[in-house]
Amino acid sequence: MLSDEKRNRFLQLLKESTKDEWVWMSGYLSALTQASIGGSVDVSLTPPVSISSNDPSHGNLKAAPIQCSVVYGTETGNSKKLGTELVKKLKELGVQAKLKSTDTYKAKDLKEEEYLFVIVSTHGDGEPPQAAKPFIQILSDAKDKLAKVKFAVLGLGDTSYPLFCQTGIDVDSMLEKLGAERIHDLGKCDVDFDLVAKPWMSELITKLNTISKTATTQVSKQTQSTATKGNTGGKVVYEGTVVTNLVLNDVGASKSTRHIEIKSSVAIDYLPGDSAGFLAYNREEEVDRVLGLLQTDKETRVTYKGETWMLYDLLRKKVSIRFLPDRVLQKYATLSKKEIPSGKLDLDVLLTLYPSDTKLEVQTLVDILEPIVPRYYSIASSPSAHGEEEVHLTVAEVEIETFTGIKSGFCSGFLASLKEGDTVPFFIQRNNSFRLPSPDTDIIMIGPGTGIAPFRSFLFEREQSAGNGKNWLFFGERNFVSDFYYQTELLELMDTGVLHKLNTAFSRDTKQKVYVQDRMGENAQELLKWIENGAIIYLCGSKDPMSKDVDRKLIEILSERTFDTGKEASDYLKELEESGRYIKDVY
Repeated sequence: MLSDEKRNRFLQLLKESTKDEWVWMSGYLSALTQASIGGSVDVSLTPPVSISSNDPSHGNLKAAPIQCSVVYGTETGNSKKLGTELVKKLKELGVQAKLKSTDTYKAKDLKEEEYLFVIVSTHGDGEPPQAAKPFIQILSDAKDKLAKVKFAVLGLGDTSYPLFCQTGIDVDSMLEKLGAERIHDLGKCDVDFDLVAKPWMSELITKLNTISKTATTQVSKQTQSTATKGNTGGKVVYEGTVVTNLVLNDVGASKSTRHIEIKSSVAIDYLPGDSAGFLAYNREEEVDRVLGLLQTDKETRVTYKGETWMLYDLLRKKVSIRFLPDRVLQKYATLSKKEIPSGKLDLDVLLTLYPSDTKLEVQTLVDILEPIVPRYYSIASSPSAHGEEEVHLTVAEVEIETFTGIKSGFCSGFLASLKEGDTVPFFIQRNNSFRLPSPDTDIIMIGPGTGIAPFRSFLFEREQSAGNGKNWLFFGERNFVSDFYYQTELLELMDTGVLHKLNTAFSRDTKQKVYVQDRMGENAQELLKWIENGAIIYLCGSKDPMSKDVDRKLIEILSERTFDTGKEASDYLKELEESGRYIKDVY
């Protein structure tokens, strides 16, 4: 997307350059994925390196912690029980460990694994449990070698059957054939599985401890001469590839909310609580409709903010033609000499309902249009748990009834339409006022609908920390069956002790609508205990009416407190907010 002047200068430069110079330019442009919007560029192009908080200016460098996935496949729950126990033991060691189920495991994650530990039972006559079949299929279909993956398998079975622990044997063999490195022998558990499982886990942890110490020594030597990332100023623009775009709602849902995962080739500098910013494009059919109403060609040249553009490119990627604000409508009213009521109209609707009585110059119309502004979405991933190269989003698809029919939301529709493999630029919007406290501090998270996004990030980040802080989540949506976002993950986080309390409210499942504030009221006394003990309250979601309803409920609950009773409940809530113990991210 270049203006005519920039395109011409670029083409002229290419004509004047040799092939060797083209190669240099290509490499230079590739490195500029770390360039900033409107900021200077680090011309040294030193690749960014990941430096721990103990960088050379603070002391010794630390090795990145070992990252493990514990995948369980179960029929009766025993494999999950052992997987949960192993994750807890690994975390005590300081290892970053995630518990995953075989029925939700993603094929794309396989080659990204560092350490993969599989605990799987055998069902019937050597058959895998139903929940493990998708994982077995992923291994069977895998084409890429897993040379970087280190693994160990623990099988559960019953010696009274001839094919004892056959599924464990099969998984162990398949991983070896795919080129993964076995770091611990296959374990085979009989009905009394603890007799084998406990020593197997202990031996595995001993080996990991040795590997971890060796890695720390090696990294310390390798990183003594590394440089920190240059400061480019402004916002860094990342080029991401969509690796997942799926609907979170189940069949029968009355709305559509998507989970979108975007991966970059470089580390993304963000923290839990931050947002990702996107500049969406106008839809082709809307641009074509505007061109038709203006009775002009898409290649018509216009000037916008000092640069010459092809009209189609300008309308598609640069200026806003959706939900024009009153200030633009009134400028158009002056041009067209029409009386236009207040409100928000799309440009095609405006031109249809209020055509100018005289010939409207295209350049004159372009001059009153405003640039597309970024839209922001809370990041739903944790850099510690999901990797520094990924951001995850929870995006509600908005549908709006307009004069020309139902339209999808401008940016939500743009993101929803992205397919796996599509590339999309984005940048990080800092939110330093919406941060996790120390790992030992309790937190209460209130996140109905897509407000759950930052709290998914918080929970996975806390899963990687070794703190003792408790975590309590209130989540609400319309229906339990179709709208319980991230249900499997949340239940697994409860099983592993990361999420201590989970209260849900599904408003359309009962005659009397129930919302998150109602669940808060039902748990008022325990909420007061958490608040008295220093818990921080977080709220994310729609500003009106949800956040106001939650405020009112908190005031009601705080009026029952037996501590710090020298203030009115509303004043006490205001004090919590001012002191950073009641933190909101509402929109």
